[in-house]
Amino acid sequence: MTTQTATPVQPTRRRAKRTRLACLATLVAVGVMALGACSPEVDHATDLVNQSRTSAGRGAIPTNIDLYLKAQGWSQTLANDQYLHHSNLTDGNGYNWARLGENVGYGYSLEQVENAFMNSPGHKANILDGGFNRLGVGVTRDSGGRYWVVQEFMQER
Repeated sequence: MTTQTATPVQPTRRRAKRTRLACLATLVAVGVMALGACSPEVDHATDLVNQSRTSAGRGAIPTNIDLYLKAQGWSQTLANDQYLHHSNLTDGNGYNWARLGENVGYGYSLEQVENAFMNSPGHKANILDGGFNRLGVGVTRDSGGRYWVVQEFMQER
């Protein structure tokens, strides 16, 4: 009977490579799931932003997972605090951005919040700004039935 002993270097390298690939695949899957796991309310609120833009002759803005996560977290903070205030725009934003913008609001329907944004010059300016090319929207509904909506805008360099 012949036995052969492999040197531990090769299996260790193969195992390390497989581990790295598995980690990468997991990160990609989590990112895809996070984008696809948005609530129907978040999807609808995002559609309302892009409908407002296209109605004004602007193009739709694609979503960005980091902006979505920031917006969703901040909408939860607003619902918990029960008052409107802005986040620190640069917190959690590791992108090479040129400009950032944020709208915060609440109401008893997503349409009501979007209409309020569009009737406010500053909020409307963010929504229609042609320089913004990434979007993240967060929505939290509190126990009283109010929707707390955060829209995060970014212009990448």
